[in-house]
Amino acid sequence: MSGKNRRGGLATAAVAAILVAAGGVAIGVGVTRPGPPPQPEEVVASATASPTPSDAASASGSEKADSVDGPPAPVDATAPSAAAQPASPAEPASLTLPESLPTRLTVPSIGVDTDLMQLGKNQDGTVEVPPLGVDSPAGWYRNSPTPGELGPSVLLGHVDAAAGPSVFYRLGELTAGAEVTVTREDGTTAVFAVDRTERYPKADFPTLEVYGNTDDSQLRLITCGGAFDQSIGHYVDNIVVFATLISSRPA
Repeated sequence: MSGKNRRGGLATAAVAAILVAAGGVAIGVGVTRPGPPPQPEEVVASATASPTPSDAASASGSEKADSVDGPPAPVDATAPSAAAQPASPAEPASLTLPESLPTRLTVPSIGVDTDLMQLGKNQDGTVEVPPLGVDSPAGWYRNSPTPGELGPSVLLGHVDAAAGPSVFYRLGELTAGAEVTVTREDGTTAVFAVDRTERYPKADFPTLEVYGNTDDSQLRLITCGGAFDQSIGHYVDNIVVFATLISSRPA
């Protein structure tokens, strides 16, 4: 799928609150979770927020993995969002890169250095998540633009697992100006600067703000946060980092 079609599809998808850490994990009786991850302030979502996702969980040994609260299939693969139109031809062109698959993500300020796997959709239309575990990599949602292309590229990662913190455990610590880099198959590294880090209740996830078309190259890093509800095996919030492409360099 081309970057153009991915971008249009995201803009009109009925995207629900994302995952569980892109997964998080519910811990079975007798298993101790790591301490709570760092949290940004909670943000009250706008009226365009998506509906409350379903809460289903599946058991695996002594761990019970969170259900996937991801986006269903896009409704339209071409029409841009009314809330986020691309820049007009008269406006100066923002920095963008051609399409190229991402291979590695680094966020030096929080110690993230991870390979990137590709994530698609499950049969029920929700977003796939990486395998559950402390050594699990982050993943790129392949129905979003590749990092550096025009639009919002979406990367998902777990916050923790039964054995301890996972790849995006410290995501909530990121502040404006922090550097995020993505290595790409074409031999370039896309360099992003964090604009802000937000925490949203999963029931009020701001779909268009996260997935809607943009007139520049954006990055979204998503995991779970907030309180962990043992009764349903879920974190109650999502952490979303918003970042903008500022430069590129050879990998």
